[in-house]
Amino acid sequence: MKRLFSLLFLLNSFIFSSVSLEEVESLFLADDILNAQSFLELVEEKDESFHYLSYQIYLKLDDLNNANKSLQLAMKSSPDKYAEEGSLLGDLINDLKNVSKTLSSGFVLEAIEETEILLKKYKDNSIVYYRLGYAYKENKDYVNAIANFNKANQLNPYNSLYQDEIKYIANLEILKGKEAYDVKDYQTALEHFNKALSYDPGNTSAMFRIGNIYYAIKDYGKAAEILEKGIKLQPKNYKVLYMISKCYIAVDDYDKAQSFLDEAILIKPDYTKAFFEKAKLYKSKGEIEKTKTILNDLIVLDDTYYRAYELLMDLEIGESNLDNAISYANMALKSNPSAYSILARLASVYNEKLDYQRAKDNAKLSLKNKRNYAPALFELGVSEMNLCNKLAAKDAFTKCKRDRNYRKTANNYLKSENFEYYTKHCE
Repeated sequence: MKRLFSLLFLLNSFIFSSVSLEEVESLFLADDILNAQSFLELVEEKDESFHYLSYQIYLKLDDLNNANKSLQLAMKSSPDKYAEEGSLLGDLINDLKNVSKTLSSGFVLEAIEETEILLKKYKDNSIVYYRLGYAYKENKDYVNAIANFNKANQLNPYNSLYQDEIKYIANLEILKGKEAYDVKDYQTALEHFNKALSYDPGNTSAMFRIGNIYYAIKDYGKAAEILEKGIKLQPKNYKVLYMISKCYIAVDDYDKAQSFLDEAILIKPDYTKAFFEKAKLYKSKGEIEKTKTILNDLIVLDDTYYRAYELLMDLEIGESNLDNAISYANMALKSNPSAYSILARLASVYNEKLDYQRAKDNAKLSLKNKRNYAPALFELGVSEMNLCNKLAAKDAFTKCKRDRNYRKTANNYLKSENFEYYTKHCE
């Protein structure tokens, strides 16, 4: 209701280009302090009542300089009427100046003591709590700094400075956490990120980084929990939605994973990573035709997305559609001729078609773009063996077995009895 009132008021101000003092006062009494302050300049008649209302608004915002200026202007018309308020405001300004002098002189502990005395004099004064928090921050006592900034923010939510100070200290912890995270010291990083979150419970940056740590250590449940908490505060963050989907994929909850991927794509329709993950998800569910459709849509979005071609090739190879696999490979190489993984897959297809020379040529092209790439070495070994280039085949298999994924298969080919069997046609 309050927001609706402010919107109607704003429309009214645009139409008539000026507002009455009563309208600004209505905003002030409705606790819409920021709008009340912004519309002050639209009041044409700046009389005593205007200056006193201006004083009240600036005092609410803890803008003591402008509050004092406004009150002094009001006092020109009625000095006695506002004398007591002027005296109280003057005392507060002078007391705060004295504390600032102590702090700027480097006497931090003395400034803290002086400000704590002011709290007894000015009970529940947000700016005094802020100054105390600032002194504690200068002393690097962030726990007490946060406690006082929070108190200032509770007493006066209109001044964004107090929340900014809280975020600043929280961000110091986030920076420390990032340094630890970069060297994979996840425990230390987690401690800093959690501390940042304790300072600023709505800090989505800390939440997302905590989620990344839990994902890195394979605690997918906790990762999803904290990331979902953060996404409620930043519902349009498509990258986090994607990350949540990865957590659910890891625990085989494909329905939840798909819902988060769909949300990410709805927010960013050209988000290729989400499209590719969705395709893999459908592949996991055995829905091959749906997988192909998504991958082809992805290629339309980005014809350089080689991983889509790779998966399409794998699907076609799995269904023995080798010519289709070659077609997808050629499409990929047209946009990226140096795609070594595509070239290695193409070598595999030609080996399966018994076209060993083409297999060899593509394997060598792959190795030219990525030296010692195990899949290409393996396909080169197969093609050289079938082309009766025995030394070249053994060399390729020997290099290939350095990769643990190919070690067993390469060793089997290198066994004398097996190698002789596969090359018997060479005699």
